[in-house]
Amino acid sequence: MDTNDAFQLHLQKLPPQDKKTFETIYTLGNGHFGIRASNPLQGNNSHFNGQPGLFVNGFYDLTQLSYGENYSGYAQNSQTICQLPDLRFIIFELDGIRSDETPYNVKLVDKNLDMRTGVLMEIFDIKSPTNKLFRLTLQSFASHADKHLFVIKYSVSALNFTGALTVIKQHPYINQQIQSRTDDMRASRPETALDRTFIKSKLPIMLISTRKSQLALIVAQQALKDNPMQVGMIDDLPCHNKTFDLTQGMSQSFSFVYAISYPHPLLKTTLSQSSFAASAEKRLANKSFKQLLDESAAKIGEFWDNSDVELTGDTALAKDIRFNLFHLYQAAGNDGLTSIPAKGLTGSGYEGHYFWDAEMFMLPFFIYTEPAIARQLLLYRYHTLPQAQRRAREMGVKNGVMFPWRTINGEESSSYYPAGTAQVHINADIAYAIDTYVRVTGDEDFLYDYGYEIIVKTARFWLSYGHWGKDIAHKSKFVIDDVTGPDEYTAMVSNNYFTNRMAQNNLSIAVKYSNQLKHSHAEKLVTLNVTDEEIAQFNQAADEMYLPYDDQKKIKMQDDLSTSKPVWPIKETPRNQFPLLLHFHPMTIYHYQVNKQADTVMTDFLFPKDQDAAQLKRDFDYYEAITVHDSSLSRAIFGILAHRLHHADDAYGYFMQTVMMDLSNSQGNTSDGIHAANMGSSWLSLIYGFAGMGLEKDSFNLSPELPEAWSSLRFRIWFHGRQIEITITQTAVTVKLLSGNPIKFYLKHKAFKLTKEQLVNHFLK
Repeated sequence: MDTNDAFQLHLQKLPPQDKKTFETIYTLGNGHFGIRASNPLQGNNSHFNGQPGLFVNGFYDLTQLSYGENYSGYAQNSQTICQLPDLRFIIFELDGIRSDETPYNVKLVDKNLDMRTGVLMEIFDIKSPTNKLFRLTLQSFASHADKHLFVIKYSVSALNFTGALTVIKQHPYINQQIQSRTDDMRASRPETALDRTFIKSKLPIMLISTRKSQLALIVAQQALKDNPMQVGMIDDLPCHNKTFDLTQGMSQSFSFVYAISYPHPLLKTTLSQSSFAASAEKRLANKSFKQLLDESAAKIGEFWDNSDVELTGDTALAKDIRFNLFHLYQAAGNDGLTSIPAKGLTGSGYEGHYFWDAEMFMLPFFIYTEPAIARQLLLYRYHTLPQAQRRAREMGVKNGVMFPWRTINGEESSSYYPAGTAQVHINADIAYAIDTYVRVTGDEDFLYDYGYEIIVKTARFWLSYGHWGKDIAHKSKFVIDDVTGPDEYTAMVSNNYFTNRMAQNNLSIAVKYSNQLKHSHAEKLVTLNVTDEEIAQFNQAADEMYLPYDDQKKIKMQDDLSTSKPVWPIKETPRNQFPLLLHFHPMTIYHYQVNKQADTVMTDFLFPKDQDAAQLKRDFDYYEAITVHDSSLSRAIFGILAHRLHHADDAYGYFMQTVMMDLSNSQGNTSDGIHAANMGSSWLSLIYGFAGMGLEKDSFNLSPELPEAWSSLRFRIWFHGRQIEITITQTAVTVKLLSGNPIKFYLKHKAFKLTKEQLVNHFLK
């Protein structure tokens, strides 16, 4: 294994962690599915300390939520991503003893992930109950050329014996019974019950279905031609099996490919199972491990060509950054019907739900580097508009839509409404993301066909949910009561600054795009019943939006009453009582000024032109002092703002905590899955922070300032169909146009013209 290459993630170079954390870190995925890098002999056996499983994006079952007092509008079901059988699972038989019946001793020797090709190599030393020792080597990858395929190669070699070893590739269980941790509500995983039938075929092909959501998918297994195996029956279940004669010093290899269908309603899947079986037989026939790997690696190569961040001056950090980007790519749904779970596809944490994280923290990376994926992620929200409209009516909102706080299928799955459903800012977050996508890509077709409808219907929500103030403090202002902002330690307040500012933006871009389409596609406004009167209402509410401000402290107020509360004694609170939500009742936390994460200062980040440097400093200093960063979403935002304030040490410190979060397991729950939004935040920190990227009208601006420890930072972006390479050093910025027409951009707000023939090389000092 190559330990020096910039794209190699070698186990021996990582900080010590528990087995489940390493299972997460080395998970393989491709946006459609993810497979944890567990002990391949574990299967459903609780003898081993692991949490193996296959997770398919969008494949969930329902678990009824239980309330002591079940009020109207409460979410009735939790949607829980299913933990499916581990496709890595393998059974060995030595001296008549099967490893799934009597546990063998399994010792992990090494792991190495080649992020350049997507191949994970692992070495295990295995001892049978009769003390026969052999080495098992795995090479596996989730295909990025064909999102349905998972490919794995096994190699076995005897270490202290000569003789027969029988290999059985079979999946004898369906319901994953191994319990995950239950003391952390972030990792709660209600039990799901699955059913399985085998489809008549030349291959082992199983149809897996859920009992309550009535979804199904099909998994086909095929031995590759490298070392063919016969299909047989053992214990009435189909399998591949073969007996090898092992000799010390000689290895034997065999490979398998799995085809995993997209989830569909059970009836549809059942009706198409025969055609899928025939297609799978044809599709998987005569394939070799190398052929499938070459196709997948080429596709990942395209990703790195678009998305790599090259940092010089800190080799280890450069690799850590790539680890974050690689996992983002592995996590992103790309079929228009799925998004990015908060834990990616690496574990069951947060039950596989999608949150605002996808649009606000992860989508920018894809917008600038993989716009086709970004489009698909936004299409997921478009396809759930009917559910969002029903939810609005259910909540008594007469117009517009109300997107769920946490969901898979588009319906609300949050059982604790003060920190869930009340976070109505998600409507405006989605609208902000659409506006960013259109401004960066210039994709007018998406705006016309999908994006504008979401923007209008979320803007209508604000007119219905908010109202015009009548008391002295709010008179003639548009106010929004009874909401929760991003900070979940402050709930059910009036005029949360972040919510109101985002709603204001939502209303403003509804006006902007309505006026734009009125001249180019007036029929779209007619279809959506958008009138001049409604546009004027959007505009008036945006212009008169109430944004609370403390005139004495000269800071933006988090809400109407925020600065009147006592401040939580952060320094006196023992470190073992963080995160606070695991140790204190919500009512206790809500009584104080204490922030779980960036809230009001999120607007300073998202709307940099709203304030001058003096205002930014006052906001930053005030809210940094009361923020405990119990959320993984927090540090990156404070780091970017510290950079804008030229607090170099603080900016660098926050960035390092962001980029290292999962590799160091600093939140203590990486075993339940990666922190996907934090990984997106690491890219935000680099590009919006140290590179100083910001959007201008029809263009972008760069205001770079690198940490002293770095020699250079190089990255590529797509902007209006042009691919642009940006290299920043301590003394200069070089900008190249790699493809597309000439474009004007800004460097520290000075205009430059960029052409293929003429790069821009500008000295900073």
